Amino acid sequence: MLPLISLMGVLKDLWEFVRRVQEWLALGGTALAAALALLFLLTWVLSHTRQANAHPRPWLSRLALVSAYPAVVLTAVAAVGLFVPGLQPLILKSFAIAVLLAALSWCFGVAAILSGGNAHDLARARRALILAGTPWYCLAVYLATQL
Repeated sequence: MLPLISLMGVLKDLWEFVRRVQEWLALGGTALAAALALLFLLTWVLSHTRQANAHPRPWLSRLALVSAYPAVVLTAVAAVGLFVPGLQPLILKSFAIAVLLAALSWCFGVAAILSGGNAHDLARARRALILAGTPWYCLAVYLATQL
């Protein structure tokens, strides 16, 4: 029973953090979203300076790429919310969760770039970096046009 109560407390804290991120985005998130979108792009550009080596390290780059897809899916959910009136209350919530997942994926992608690997591993990590930036790019455009 104690682990269940502990898990519920963690979920409550996580939901509170998502709510707080959503408030930040609604209050003044255009500059924040634009700055972080540029950070994601700059990281992707700088990742091209990393040279491939002969030792493959696929697990970290695969983790980065797989973790980027949920953020992209949530961004698509937010985009659908623009056109479906019933989903409009979920737009900022979807963006808030998507940017948190994108930040996690970005960390994995940067770790994969720094750890190196063969050309396929680095290409996979670069793809993860550009996909992880998708919520930030879309959020910057959404906030600039809608709020």
